[in-house]
Amino acid sequence: MRTGRSVGPLLLGLFVGLSVIAVLGVSPAYARGTGPTYSCSVSVTYTSSTFYVKTTVAATGGYLPGPSESDSVKAYVNGVLYSTQSSNYSVGTNVASTMVTIPVSSHGSGSYTFQSAILNSKGSQLASCTGTYTL
Repeated sequence: MRTGRSVGPLLLGLFVGLSVIAVLGVSPAYARGTGPTYSCSVSVTYTSSTFYVKTTVAATGGYLPGPSESDSVKAYVNGVLYSTQSSNYSVGTNVASTMVTIPVSSHGSGSYTFQSAILNSKGSQLASCTGTYTL
């Protein structure tokens, strides 16, 4: 005479539960206050009345959230906003770069500032950074 519980239904339930989790896909979970931190940098080059603003974003301690992000760049000359450009790009690792082109202001020479805001696919800001150029 056997005593005890049947293990079959328990194993079946565990298998089904794990299968459902695998099908849904699980992204890494981080404890509150931990997880990746995001930073960015801006480099600016100038040729033929056009600025090329390259923004590089990096994740430390994890990956960029993906699958896509956007870079919103505001251009100022002598402290006055004159242009806003954006770029959407795909990510797959912990570093990504994008470039936008911005024409020189009709004011011509001056102190140019480029503020870049990196947004995830839900529109939340991950990082922001600034680059400058004097013309």
